[in-house]
Parts: sequence; C-alpha cells; structure tokens
Amino acid sequence: MIRTQEHNDPQPQPAQTGRADRHPAWCDRTRCTADPASQADGFRSDAGGEHRSAPIPLNLTTAMLPVRDGTAWLSEACAPWPCAVFLRVQVGDVELSMSADYAAPLFDALSALLASAATPEGANR
Repeated sequence: MIRTQEHNDPQPQPAQTGRADRHPAWCDRTRCTADPASQADGFRSDAGGEHRSAPIPLNLTTAMLPVRDGTAWLSEACAPWPCAVFLRVQVGDVELSMSADYAAPLFDALSALLASAATPEGANR
C-alpha cells in the first residue's frame, strides 16, 4: 500500500512577468477595467477586467444604416499570459469584435481599395 502525503500549504504562484502586470500604451486609464493586482495569486476570470482604449467616433451619416453614429476602441483581457488585442466597433445595439491581428490586414486591403478609387477626375477617360 502506497501512502501519499497531503500538502495543505498553498503552492507558490509564479511571479507575473506577462502583459497582465502592466497597461498597454494605448490603454485609457479612465475607461480601463483591468486590475493586474487581481491576478497576483493566480488567474481569476471574474476579476481581471479589460484594458480599453479611448473610443474614436465613427460618423456614418452617409451610410444606409438606421443609426448614424458609432464608436470603435481596442480592448485586451487582463490575464497573466499574453492576450489578443481586439478591435471593437459599436453602432447602435450592434457590436462587432475582431482580433486586431485580423483587423489590420483587412483595413489595409480596404484602404488600398479606397485609394484606387481616389484617382484624379478624368483619369479613366
């Protein structure tokens, strides 16, 4: 018969060296709900919050949408490991959330497409 010894002492947690112990440069402290100190004794999903950038207004008055104003901002979960940064866009009650890693190439492609439409008048004649 093998006996195992019970350990009642809590195991030490590794020191935080990841992104959770700091705020990203884009983080707006007035909108941020991240509490890096809440993760000091191990990850707790209900306590971490998120880093949030200042919102940028989206003027959609020329779009065919029921709501003409929106906002966009960046967010990142607070955890002891690297988390993805997300672009969040809200127009009315609808929110779009996309990883910044995927959003950046998408907007680069859209910018290139729009730049091709900005040709001098009469260039296509």
